[in-house]
Amino acid sequence: MNLQCIDKLRLTTPKASFKYPKLIEPETRFSPEGHYKVTAVIPAEDAVEIADQLDTLFANHKASLKAQAPGQKFKAVDPSFGYEEIDGKPCFSISCKMKAKGMDRDGRSWSAVPVLFDGSGKPVKDREALRTMWSGTTGRVSFEAIPFFSAALGAGITLRLKAVQIIDLVESGGSADSFGFQEEAGGWAASETQASVPFDATGTATDEGFDF
Repeated sequence: MNLQCIDKLRLTTPKASFKYPKLIEPETRFSPEGHYKVTAVIPAEDAVEIADQLDTLFANHKASLKAQAPGQKFKAVDPSFGYEEIDGKPCFSISCKMKAKGMDRDGRSWSAVPVLFDGSGKPVKDREALRTMWSGTTGRVSFEAIPFFSAALGAGITLRLKAVQIIDLVESGGSADSFGFQEEAGGWAASETQASVPFDATGTATDEGFDF
């Protein structure tokens, strides 16, 4: 039976904290073509509208499939969005991804990257400057919520990453807040021109880039 899915929905999150952003270089551990991805973590009180839109889309999708095949049982695929508690605070998380490359029906290869904007809404031209983007960066995520159904997988909603606005950038090595440090009045202040110690992916200082 050829079942039809309801139309997709284009959404943009409110300001959110990014978790494990992979927006410059795709993640290739789980698929050779790679995926760009990001999880937007939104305070629960700010996420009511977008959470309702996603929940309604999923409910309407399941109702549409059931109306087309009343006697058929459907398996629901766990959505990549939902409420959870993070660091003791209620949040709504939305995980989006975009395939980095592939092949179309005519056998032609294609590639794609998420569109990036800065805090003022201008397109980011120097993408390499964001290579060290880290969890804790804040911004907004634009994505398409696309209903799908397959006999093998079931019925679900795919969240396809489209674009990202970066408002407050956190780079690898973390911020003072991420280590539990707070500003102390009258404390020592590092010069912006002073050489900084590079950090590896775990936040550990390395001697890379220094000659002795």
